[in-house]
Amino acid sequence: MAVINPNVSASTTTAIMTIRIPCGADGNLVTDAEDRLSQTAAVDDVLIDELHSIEPKLSATVITVEVALRWTTTMTQGEIRDRLAEVPGLESIQRIG
Repeated sequence: MAVINPNVSASTTTAIMTIRIPCGADGNLVTDAEDRLSQTAAVDDVLIDELHSIEPKLSATVITVEVALRWTTTMTQGEIRDRLAEVPGLESIQRIG
């Protein structure tokens, strides 16, 4: 098992997170999730590597995705978690790193 130091900075991050996409959103679920993630401060590029689950709800669809984020600056895991918490529709972060 790898030991992760939460104080180590990174300019590229992988994460698994759950995002709520409202019904009637423009585009497809993956594109909408990428658009939401790209609105986060200091994000340079977003790539959704894998769609883990899709859960339709009454007014939205909840998706769990594995994503690669490239940042404009290096940040600690705590700073990354704080930035991702600002993503519109973010339900939860299962893993960072």
